[in-house]
Amino acid sequence: MDQHLQDEREGCVRSGVTTRAAGGAFALVTLFALASASAAGQEAGTVELGGFFQGTKFDQATTLSDAYALGGGGLIGVFIARNLAFEGVAARTWTEDASPAGVDGTHTPLRARLVYAVPLSSWLYPLIGVGGVYNRYEGFFEENDWAGSGLVGFKAYLTDRLSFRSDVSADYAWAPFNDGATVGGSAVDSHLNWTLNAGLSIDVGTGRARDTDGDGVRDRLDACASTPLGVRVDSAGCRVDGDGDGVFDEDDLCLTTPRGVRVDPQGCRVDSDGDGVFDEDDRCSATPVGVRIDDSGCRVDTDGDGVFDEDDRCSGTVAGVRVDASGCRVDTDGDGVFDEEDRCAATLVGTQVDATGCPVLFEPETTVVVLEGVNFETGSATLTAGAREVLDRVARSLIGNPDIRVEVGGHTDSTGSLALNLALSQERAEAVAAHLALRGVASSRMEARGYGPERPIAGNDTASGRAMNRRVELTRIN
Repeated sequence: MDQHLQDEREGCVRSGVTTRAAGGAFALVTLFALASASAAGQEAGTVELGGFFQGTKFDQATTLSDAYALGGGGLIGVFIARNLAFEGVAARTWTEDASPAGVDGTHTPLRARLVYAVPLSSWLYPLIGVGGVYNRYEGFFEENDWAGSGLVGFKAYLTDRLSFRSDVSADYAWAPFNDGATVGGSAVDSHLNWTLNAGLSIDVGTGRARDTDGDGVRDRLDACASTPLGVRVDSAGCRVDGDGDGVFDEDDLCLTTPRGVRVDPQGCRVDSDGDGVFDEDDRCSATPVGVRIDDSGCRVDTDGDGVFDEDDRCSGTVAGVRVDASGCRVDTDGDGVFDEEDRCAATLVGTQVDATGCPVLFEPETTVVVLEGVNFETGSATLTAGAREVLDRVARSLIGNPDIRVEVGGHTDSTGSLALNLALSQERAEAVAAHLALRGVASSRMEARGYGPERPIAGNDTASGRAMNRRVELTRIN
């Protein structure tokens, strides 16, 4: 009776230890899973092949030696879902029975189980598994039984596909081969065998080395993980633009376009105006279709009279003379001075001009002239196109009267702060002087000064008054 109680107590202890171990393993694996949701996983379709050494500790109720029985075996696993594999395992251990004679025999366990690999990191995968095992005992006796099996362990990758694997299996036989026999004075009703395995395995097929976008570059090396199928990629998995023109090779009909040139969506150089000169070489990118052009894509004026050849009815005009729209010599403004001698060819009819055909800016009694039509973009010192035209005429007049020195005065209305208006008027005066200088008026003949709203010529309480106050004046200073 005492022996029976002791055996029963040992069985309870084994059962309690097993239950606590399984519970602890489950909690640990759950923690790993929660902490490593973003780690790389093993993909469905992967096949794992492995070989291992093992040591088995048999339950005393088996009447086999209580020393570790050594052996080895192999496994094949198929991942049926991400990180979940169905495994088949075959092994053999060599042992002896517990009789004084120590009869030799073998134990052949055949396992089928589900194993989940927790993606703790890109190289370390804790394992937890459950399944069944068919046990075959031969030599000392010819017996077999079935057992339920649980597993905990880990797999550590040495390369992308080769890993070291170790695990501990607990096999519980609820109807062992010697069920009902008496061992140590107690009836046998179950076995609990423990097995430690260690070996190498290799992934075949999809494996962990995923290529999600199918571009031939593994995901862990792929800097462009969603590349469309069929396109050319570089070693980083990104689409290739071999000639650096901004068009990927699969869309590029001109694969050797020089760097830096403008290209169309097909990667070919652009001739926007259709004149036969590519945009990067075309200095006149808006040339009308059908006109004669030079090598730079600009319309040709053979005689240099300012009229393009296709419009020139007097193609032999001496260079430098003024011509009309048909390329013939004229007095455009009708001021009595031929255009080639007229420094101010756009003088209004009736305007008093000097010998150069330029308007007299300052009458003998006048020292200040308001430059009508000289306007700026709102709130800035940028001249409008119309203002530049007016200033071009003023420049020609000043060039025609080289003895005149002027002050360019900028004025604003009173809207806004004084400091802002003073700065803006100064910038506008300088912009006018700069344009005149660009057109040939010597900078030494001009002074630019901004007066802001300090010198109004009309009231600032009306829109028309403010418009009059926003002006540019030329003041003769000699």
